[in-house]
Amino acid sequence: MASGGNPQFRYTQPPSKVIHVRNLPWECTDEELTELGSLFGKVVNTKCNVGANRNQAFIEFADQNQAIAMISYYASSAEPAQVRGKNVYLQYSNRQEIVNSKNTGDAAGNVLLVTMEGVLPDAVSIDVLHLDCLSNL
Repeated sequence: MASGGNPQFRYTQPPSKVIHVRNLPWECTDEELTELGSLFGKVVNTKCNVGANRNQAFIEFADQNQAIAMISYYASSAEPAQVRGKNVYLQYSNRQEIVNSKNTGDAAGNVLLVTMEGVLPDAVSIDVLHLDCLSNL
C-alpha cells in the first residue's frame, strides 16, 4: 500500500532502524549503502546483494530516528534516492537489526587452528591437544 502517491515508498511496516532498499544496481557495495545513509546518521551495519535478483539490501542505523529522517527526507524530496544514478526504493524493514548469517574472517566460528612445532605427527592425538590447550589457559 503506497502512501502519498509516491511510488518510491511503501509504508507497510512500522518504523525500524533498518531500511530495506530495492532496485539497486548490480553488485552494489557496502560503501555505496553507507554513503547513501550517512547523511542521516551513523550507519552501523549493511547487507548487500540480497533477494532473488540480488538487487536488494539493508541499511541499519544506530538509532531509529535516523532511519525515520532518511525515509521522511526522500518521501518529501523531489529528488529520489539514487545509487550510481539509478533510482532506488526505500521502506522500513520488518526487522530491528541486521543479522548476518554468514561468518566472516572477523567473526567467531567453531574452528580452532592449532600449530604444534617440534612434534612428530604420530605423537599428536586428541588427548595431547586437549592437554596442550588446557595448559595454555
